Amino acid sequence: MMSLLALLSSEYATHLAILVGIYLILAQSLNLTFGLGQLFNLAHVASYAVGAYATALLSTEGGCSFFACVVASVVLAGVFSLTLGSIALRLTNDYFAIGTLAFGAVISALLANWRSLTHGVLGIPGIPRPNLLGVDFYDNRNFLALLLFFVVVVQGTFFLISRSPFGRALRALAEYDQAAAALGANTRRIRNISFLLSSSAAGLAGSFFAYYLNYIDPSSFSLSEMIFLLTIVIVGRPGSFFGVILSTALLVLLPEPLRFLNLDSATLGPMRQLLYASILFAIVWWKRKSIFPEQREV
Repeated sequence: MMSLLALLSSEYATHLAILVGIYLILAQSLNLTFGLGQLFNLAHVASYAVGAYATALLSTEGGCSFFACVVASVVLAGVFSLTLGSIALRLTNDYFAIGTLAFGAVISALLANWRSLTHGVLGIPGIPRPNLLGVDFYDNRNFLALLLFFVVVVQGTFFLISRSPFGRALRALAEYDQAAAALGANTRRIRNISFLLSSSAAGLAGSFFAYYLNYIDPSSFSLSEMIFLLTIVIVGRPGSFFGVILSTALLVLLPEPLRFLNLDSATLGPMRQLLYASILFAIVWWKRKSIFPEQREV
């Protein structure tokens, strides 16, 4: 019992709580477009990358403050979403998914090859922790407290959005966009706003990710990361606010017991991926008629 309490109060537990907090922002923001709007956006991790690299570059090379880096990450991720939305939202169904996947691939290629800006595959080291009010944010407990403030703000914002007239309009567009347009809904504006809100929150998550790890490189924003985010939303049930919160905590913490097994890294990595894939397959098969129901309440 004492060892369990010591583990829960340890630096390791703080590390896990920080990861859960970052993924809560990231997954809930994807839930807005993929869950409520049924827009199969495969470029969400690219917005995450834009936010992370904005913070990394501005803090290491520009010497910018915490708030300047966070605002820049949110704004640049939002600008990326408007660029994406202006093109991708002209597409439908499978073509939309392929279009967003192509945008994500472009961002990945830029991160790996624009060496003068992103340092390529070498990444950006030495990202300093926030310098705010004289608090030592190199202490992970203080960093967690700062992150939790933003997590609460973001979760509260998305909860209100999901219950607002805008959220109902987004559900209506997902259900039958022609009928929603006939009732006066501005389909392009609503979807662009959802993209903007979703990507801006992903940029915020990327900013905290860069601050926490103190180092980023393109491998952190690969297609496998996008698949993990989709797994979180699907397991939590697309469009379900509280379901995504629970699935985020479940899937981020689920592989951790594997670390205590006597396994080498070459075995541990594939086992984690196999575990996620098995869960995703089981949930989709079990809930195949309810994940995207034919009729939803608007």
